[in-house]
Amino acid sequence: CGDTRRELSCLLHGFWDVLPCELLRFQGVGPEELSALISGSCDPDPEEWRMHSRSSPSSGPAAGIVEWFWEALGGDLAAEDRCALLRFVTGSSRPPAGGFRKLQPAFSVEVTLSGSPEHLPSAHTCANKLVLQRYTSKAQLVEKLLVAIRSS
Repeated sequence: CGDTRRELSCLLHGFWDVLPCELLRFQGVGPEELSALISGSCDPDPEEWRMHSRSSPSSGPAAGIVEWFWEALGGDLAAEDRCALLRFVTGSSRPPAGGFRKLQPAFSVEVTLSGSPEHLPSAHTCANKLVLQRYTSKAQLVEKLLVAIRSS
């Protein structure tokens, strides 16, 4: 534990040499802005996301629900909600280096036959899988999805 503390102390000392805390405070840079400066902003591309994902089924009522999901991702969800969705499903708020084509296993969307439209979506982060309920409208899907990703 002592070695880790020393290494972390050295890292922080070097960090504050490059970006003095007083300067950050003076410029009004808070934790979120600092994170964006270091890691970049998060705005996953919905088209790339869909292109490198798997969805099932491809026909029937469940296919319509999956299509609502992709429409919502591309038009109804703000960038921060897309990041939260990605974190909800994969455990990371950003796509991997190299984009969604490098995500292993590939992101997938499934509609469950059990459950109720009143239930929230669920996720299996080890499989990068989003499980949707049999929602009766796109609006209901968006509502339930936002509750799930903003509550996690």
